[in-house]
Amino acid sequence: MPDRLESERASSYLKSRGLLVTLIAWVVLSLGIVAVAEQNVAAPGMYYDEALFAGLAKDFVTGQKRLHMPGCERITVLNRQLPIFVQPYIGGLKSWMFIPSFSLFGANLAVARLTNVFWAVLSLLFFMLGVRLWLGTAPAIVAGALLALDPTCFFLGILDWGAAVPALLCRCLAFYCASVWWRNRNVAGLLLAGFFLGVGVFNKIDILVFISAVGIAALVFYAREIWQALRTRWLQASFALVLFVLPIALTIPQSSKVLLVAEQTASLTTELGEKLHTLAALYDGSYFYRLMNVGGLFDKMYDQSAGIFVPLLLVLIVATTAVLILMRGKHHLRAIGFLLTILLLTSAGVVLLPGAVRIHHAVLAFPLPQLIIVTVFSFFWSDPRRRIARISAAAALVILFATQVHAIARTEALIAKTGGRGRWSNGLDQFCRENKDRSDVVIASLDWGFNEQLAFLTDAPQLVEPFWAFPAYNGNLPPLPPRPQYIYLVHSPEYSLFRYDVSYLQELQGGSENLDIQPHSDREGSTAFYTIRFHE
Repeated sequence: MPDRLESERASSYLKSRGLLVTLIAWVVLSLGIVAVAEQNVAAPGMYYDEALFAGLAKDFVTGQKRLHMPGCERITVLNRQLPIFVQPYIGGLKSWMFIPSFSLFGANLAVARLTNVFWAVLSLLFFMLGVRLWLGTAPAIVAGALLALDPTCFFLGILDWGAAVPALLCRCLAFYCASVWWRNRNVAGLLLAGFFLGVGVFNKIDILVFISAVGIAALVFYAREIWQALRTRWLQASFALVLFVLPIALTIPQSSKVLLVAEQTASLTTELGEKLHTLAALYDGSYFYRLMNVGGLFDKMYDQSAGIFVPLLLVLIVATTAVLILMRGKHHLRAIGFLLTILLLTSAGVVLLPGAVRIHHAVLAFPLPQLIIVTVFSFFWSDPRRRIARISAAAALVILFATQVHAIARTEALIAKTGGRGRWSNGLDQFCRENKDRSDVVIASLDWGFNEQLAFLTDAPQLVEPFWAFPAYNGNLPPLPPRPQYIYLVHSPEYSLFRYDVSYLQELQGGSENLDIQPHSDREGSTAFYTIRFHE
């Protein structure tokens, strides 16, 4: 009996020490992320979709009701407008996540981006805790470093414009809670895993691709174990299902609108090229460098080499191939097969999903690549007979970390040099600061890409976005009202989306003397947008 008690004490001590080491590693990684991200609180400039989530949260905190993109839905709570849906397929979760920090520290660009970082590093914590339950302390730290230093995850964690951060948080929370349940059949873990996955669907409906992939892989590889675990716990499983469906029920009224959006998106053949490019840039770490280099012009991102390469996909392929060739343990092969199936099905689902062409869709597969790599390496590392494999794994990790850091540094250098180009230019932020408190002006956006930044970064000006009505004119655009209090915003031609603003700009350039057309530039002196004003 004394020997057993001593063994239990030793085991408890090791678990506590492992947890403490994991938490210390997470703190170190988080501080590193915050230190590097600090320069991004001012550059690049705020992006339209990035500002949309923050602007809706600011309205709730301040009590204002600014003009926002069509498709937003709000309800009145405590005489304030609480966003419920940002778009028919995106719930208001991300806007809700801004509300506490805006209430405490004010609604500005720095607080918005640092709030993104906070939720991103919280996701990292639960990912690391989940890996620790599966593989141990050292693999958890390695996996955390791989995810924290991934260029895509790093920059999405600061500049998120597609609700990717709350989606990652929901996946990591569900992973951790499911791990807790699987290890000790803790009912709270099962219930919370179901709830967080449901919240993920409310946040953005595309997470159903990931959930479906997990379900299929679980049935293929672990059907018997899952049945044995749940057959005597059917009541717990039922409650978990209810908690999963509960947040999704909020989206039911939006289902017809979501289907309408899907019908209006381009076909698979039209989108396939961009989706494959996005997946390639996701794995080689070049996506945000490319995006910043072309000022947000998605159709120009892949016209030239980025000069950045992170061998994440190469290491992933080599690692899984090594397992298939060298490993004989059924348990090891099944675990890798399970994870790899989820990854492949999720990636295939994103390719097939209408409209899922951007990085915040492709990143649905993360953190599976990191989890697969660290799982394979832990298998080899735990076998002292495989010395060559252990040395190769360590070398691969060093190369991965080095190339990840290089990709982040290159992208940060580009951002610092330009301040953001085009649709990410911080020239618009400067314009907003200059006009923040001017109640005597009306700012009219003649193209997509201005109004949401204006709504978040200014307080007093009246805002209008007339271009949404321009298609009804069938090409015969109405003349601009020559009112002195109006400031019209138009993009430089290469950054215009709908081209209405370019038509007005070309018509008015070189025109009347009572007209002032002012260019606004980025740090390199390139024009990002123009303001048009009429004199009295």
